[in-house]
Formats: sequence, C-alpha cells, structure tokens
Amino acid sequence: MKKLKVIVADDSSLYRDVLSKAVNGTGMAEVKFVASNGRMVVDFLKKESVDLVLLDVFMPEMDGIEALKIIKKNYPNIDVIMISSDSMRSAELTVEALDNGAIDFILKPADSDHEKSAEIIKAQLQILFMQVRLKNFKNIIDNNQKEIKRRNNSKKDEQKIETDALNKFDLKKFTSIDLILIASSTGGPSALEKIFTGLDSDFNIPILVVQHMPPKFTRSLSESLNKKCKISVKEGCNNDLVQKGQIIIAPGGYHMLVEREGPNLIIKTEATPYVNGVRPAADVLFSSVANKYEDKNILAVILTGMGSDGKNGVMMLKQKCNCYCITQSENTCVVYGMPKSVYQSGLSDEVVDIDDISKRIQEIATGKGILPS
Repeated sequence: MKKLKVIVADDSSLYRDVLSKAVNGTGMAEVKFVASNGRMVVDFLKKESVDLVLLDVFMPEMDGIEALKIIKKNYPNIDVIMISSDSMRSAELTVEALDNGAIDFILKPADSDHEKSAEIIKAQLQILFMQVRLKNFKNIIDNNQKEIKRRNNSKKDEQKIETDALNKFDLKKFTSIDLILIASSTGGPSALEKIFTGLDSDFNIPILVVQHMPPKFTRSLSESLNKKCKISVKEGCNNDLVQKGQIIIAPGGYHMLVEREGPNLIIKTEATPYVNGVRPAADVLFSSVANKYEDKNILAVILTGMGSDGKNGVMMLKQKCNCYCITQSENTCVVYGMPKSVYQSGLSDEVVDIDDISKRIQEIATGKGILPS
C-alpha cells in the first residue's frame, strides 16, 4: 500500500523537525510539506492533495482551529490530527477541534530529549496511521461494491463467538434502566456530543462515561458538553453522588469506580495502574458496576475507539447484571476497534448508527421496547 502523504504544521521549527522525523520513521507515511502556520497549509492544499495533516493548535497568522475548519469544509476526506500541549487553554481548543472534525490529537512530550520525543510521537502515529490506512482501504472497497446495510440486531453473525452461557439478560425484567454506561476513545468526543445533545431535558437516568483522554482534556470536554446539552454534564470527582439526569465523565489520569452507600452509588477515583494501556479504562468502571450493582438493569454503549477496552467489562456486566449492550456501527465509527471487540465476542445486543443512538437510548429508557422499531 502506498505511503500516506502528510503535512506537518507547527510554528516551532524544532517541533517541525521532531514531527517530521516521527512521521517518516513510521514507515507508513512521508512528509510532503512543512508549514509554520495554518495559512501555508490551506494555500498548499489548493495546489496539491494529501491524506493527512498534523496541525498545531497554536500558530500565528492562522491557528490550527481556523485551518481545520477550512480543511474539513473544502477537503472533507483529508484527516486531521491536532498537536496539543497540556495547558488548560490548549485542552479547550483541542476539544473544540475534535468537535470540528479532527480525528484525534497528540500531546507534545514534555521530555527535552528530542530524539526520545520523536520516538514517543512515532509510536502514537503508527497506531493512528494504521487506522487511517484501514479506513481508506475500506472506502475503496465500499466504492466498488454495493453498500450492504449492517444486520438487524436480532440476527446472528457467523463470526460471533456465542456467549449465551455467560449472558443472564432477562428481557422481561428489563422494564426500566438503573444506569447507563458509555465507553469511547478515538472519535468519541464528537460521538458523545451527538448522543447527549439529543437527550431531552427530562431524561432522568444517570450516565457514567469513560472517554480516553489525559488530565485537563476531560474537564474541557465536560464543560463544553455541559454548555450544549439539556441535562447536566460534569467531570467526576471523588465521592460524587451518582444522580438521576446527570452525566459524569471519568477524569483523565484516574480510573473511575463506584461504591454503594445504602441505595446510592458514589464515585471513587483511583490513580492505580493503567488497564488496557489507558487510565481511565472502561473495563475498570464496568467491572466495578458489575460488582457493586449486581442484578440491576444496565444499558452499556460502546462507541468508536481503538483497542478492546470495555469488552471484559461488558462480559462481567452480562454475568452479574441484567445488561443490554449497544455497539456503534462500523460505518459510523472513526475507529472500529472497541465496538468490534464487543461485537465479535457475541456481547453486542444491537448495532446502531451514531445518529440513532440517542433515539434508541430514549426509546429503551421509556419502555418502548428493546428491539429496534
């Protein structure tokens, strides 16, 4: 497969060199142009096409946000990855960039060793470039064959591993939902916004979310969503009460768990070791709910993201709770990793396009039935 053609844009000449070395070092991409501001990127794209742009958030003349909006409007097939620092303002702008079509972001390493920084970034880019390649390859296949709608959720797939013995789901008892759990990673912020902005103001089921993001970024995401949604969205804090009609997002850098205090669920946060290479991890939250909320009705939703975080947690929920699981459809995922792992393990009860997930959550919550209408 041909190498991805990449633009590197950063106002620091040192970081342009670090990023260029990282891109070329992946073996999957090559730098076609380097720019010190967004205007140079936009002007270059008028003459030549590329597959992907690495775009610094802060740049003179035209910053990364403005350039991103122009790129996604005029060249929607070009993927954009933001380059961010760990400052609060950078986190806020990065969340805004994800809302405007960036597929992911990379944090500039704090290490002063530039060789080491290039290696750290290269490792992250190798994963992201692989996902872009897979997406591009899939688009080629889709363009040369008739689009086939994914199966209705009541049908079985030949590749699914049957897990009926592990699944204690009882449709007759699923007359209401006690708690909703959501897991997301790459592409998650945009997916979460689509779901949460679609929920009505009287929606009264508590929602706990794990979105793979570093510290500060989850706070910016929570604040951004809270401004756009009809129900409350906040970043989780230790000893928070899980309340009806509130969305709690796990804080970056911490695992989020729950504890029982009488009839109530209380949030606990822990800086324990990474699980599945991430912290927060969905498996940690889901397993905690399974242990502390046994036999309760749980709706689990697995959204776009790399890896398999959430799969083991859903399995535990299926064993200990009355859990129904929705996975985001492959065609609407930025990265079909986490939903795929749940689906192929036979743990997904329903596959839904991202634009329909909010509607399905509300249908199930109001007792209009499990199976799609």
